[in-house]
Amino acid sequence: MIKFEPHPKQLEFMEAVFSGKYESLLYGGAAGGGKSFVSLATLILLAKVFPNSKSHVIRESLPSLKRTTIPTFFKLCPKTFIRSYHQTDHIVTFTNGSTLEFFPENFNMDKDLTRFDGLETNFFLIEEAQEVQKKTFEKCKLRVGRHIIPNQPPRLIMLTCNPSQTWTKTEFHEPAMSGTLPSSYFYKRALMIDNPTLPPEYLAAMENLDDVTRAVFVNGDWDVVDVDRPFAYAFNKFKTVRPAEVNPKEPIILSFDFNVDPITCIAGQSFDGKIRIIREFRLRNSDVFQLCETIRTVFGDQLFIVTGDASGANRSAMTKGALNYYMIIRDELGIPKSAFKVPSVNPSIKNSRVLLNSMLEKHTDLIIDPSCQFLIHDLQNVETTPNGDIDKGRDASLTHLLDCFRYYLWTFHNDFIRWRN
Repeated sequence: MIKFEPHPKQLEFMEAVFSGKYESLLYGGAAGGGKSFVSLATLILLAKVFPNSKSHVIRESLPSLKRTTIPTFFKLCPKTFIRSYHQTDHIVTFTNGSTLEFFPENFNMDKDLTRFDGLETNFFLIEEAQEVQKKTFEKCKLRVGRHIIPNQPPRLIMLTCNPSQTWTKTEFHEPAMSGTLPSSYFYKRALMIDNPTLPPEYLAAMENLDDVTRAVFVNGDWDVVDVDRPFAYAFNKFKTVRPAEVNPKEPIILSFDFNVDPITCIAGQSFDGKIRIIREFRLRNSDVFQLCETIRTVFGDQLFIVTGDASGANRSAMTKGALNYYMIIRDELGIPKSAFKVPSVNPSIKNSRVLLNSMLEKHTDLIIDPSCQFLIHDLQNVETTPNGDIDKGRDASLTHLLDCFRYYLWTFHNDFIRWRN
């Protein structure tokens, strides 16, 4: 057994768990920060403080639990506190009647996560949360607190993770960085350097890692994206993403992409050699009428210019009266026909990719507002197929805002490359 003595950040996390203020608490940010140790040690302490309680430790697969989580648990837990361990069901029974079950997510074999439906528990620990589905987190919210005991503990879901571009970033990290984390959430970011138990020679060896791996797992950088064939290979978030204010004297350019779900649009301005992408709209379970209403609410009676997906000019059964999308936008926003600059056909992916990357790299005053999180996510994550097409099979949630941006640049700035030459 290892004697666990929490370092300062681990102690802050444990204090937050026992404060009674939070329901969902995430500890993570890099490898080597001691996240497995502190979360499992806290779970053992909870089992001791609340006799007859139930805990479940979730990870994406049973082999992952067996390889790392279960061995770490047995290193930490005093043998005198363990009554039994059922190696088939992977259930630990403690001497005070509390139990802890190692419970794999198994999403590949159970897409609906029906095996979670009968769980009654007091505490969850989701290990390496970036590897499991957000749906699993939501299932845990439904099942936690279902086990009733005389000294009923608070509902608690603990999570650990490394930086990633998954739901853990949008659910915890980004809200924490922007000061909008829900009051029932707690997030403690920890790096290798916060863990005094790591020997200096181990830290020194990390310098030999490649740049991406070191940035994520050593420096805890959530903005590093590792894709094989990035569509926007010239995108530099630190160069391009800055606050972009609306110029009230200039028209708002709206660029649409029409999908069944979501329906999307970006709003920008191009004037005096400047390009400002100031707002994005991404509506789920909605239609073009609701999208126009949202745009009108945000911008009021601002002067608009419209471009976007050429297919929006086709009459569609998805719209009232089989009108086309642009006719509805014209009527709903009161835009004159002369303000529509929609191409007859969409630009080729190859040509628009060259234009987009040339502008990202060479344009001296192109800014994307930080609020355009889905566009930024697309620019970081969308990949191409080996033949250069957009890879839409990797993640169906990607590409919609990227398409809006491609249409915007192609309509209003397709002379940029010729101008540069």
